[in-house]
Amino acid sequence: MRGGGDGVLWLSDQAPRRDGGGRPGGARGGMAGMGGMAGMDDSGMGGAPGRIPNKRLWLRSGSNPLTAGSVPASEPVLLLDAQQQASSIDVEAHGGPYNVTFPMPEPGVYNAYFVRRAVDQETLAVTVAKAEVMRSAGHSKVEGEAQLMVPRTDSRVPVEIVRERKDGEGLFTRINYGDTIRFQVLRDGKPVQNARVSFTSGQGWSNSVQSDEDGRAGFVVIRDYFPEWREFDRRHRETFVVSASFPVDQAGEWQGSPYHSVRYTTTLAGAYYPAIEDYESYAWGLGIAVVALLFSGTAVYLYRRRRVRPYREVSFDE
Repeated sequence: MRGGGDGVLWLSDQAPRRDGGGRPGGARGGMAGMGGMAGMDDSGMGGAPGRIPNKRLWLRSGSNPLTAGSVPASEPVLLLDAQQQASSIDVEAHGGPYNVTFPMPEPGVYNAYFVRRAVDQETLAVTVAKAEVMRSAGHSKVEGEAQLMVPRTDSRVPVEIVRERKDGEGLFTRINYGDTIRFQVLRDGKPVQNARVSFTSGQGWSNSVQSDEDGRAGFVVIRDYFPEWREFDRRHRETFVVSASFPVDQAGEWQGSPYHSVRYTTTLAGAYYPAIEDYESYAWGLGIAVVALLFSGTAVYLYRRRRVRPYREVSFDE
């Protein structure tokens, strides 16, 4: 299935196109690796030595990364840094697509939350777009990295999706084709059963399941990258978007507007890459093709060589 302009809001670390449309899912975005979003400065590079890198995030609308467009907004982002210190990040005041920038002084996982509440037809719509941004320390091991990778939540966030970690996952661990990734939906820190959880790949493939009694749902990352051998790029990056929604019978009032029910929607985006087996198979295929070409060329040469009669001078004595 193809995602569309369904109004689902999510945070992306890839700048929108100038025409306001979606960005191709296969575009590279900063440093390779990470199950979440890679940390970098605004230029997309790792930054000069000693410089504190910054991260910029854009708000996108539409669950399909291929077609999701940029949107304006005014709400700040709640940032939970690598040391679990919370701060509020205001939107860039330039009148363009919504984006925020924040520093990442230390290696670890940074959680960014965009939260919106609005009453429509006596229903309070609560929307939370979450991004996990990971900053490594180059290729060196970070002390206490396992503890830094433990998923964290914030009590001020009404609803969110938590991605469960892979075995032994670190700041440079990738999500690859064929991996099963699991998520948990939480409301006020408690698991939500029977939430509708949807996974949309970078090429628009989508699947939906119901969360179990522990609020969990899992998806297999399908392979959707099929280049020619010569064009294969093991650093090729795709973006996935996971969304969860569910209603709650709850009455109240928000900013003077009464409501009789609440509709929760939350999203989490991340990146995935070709599996090691993929580019190993491509390498094997290329190697076999080269060997076959050499063999056939040698065979043709030897065949033609045998067909050529050697020059022999013949003399007639008359």
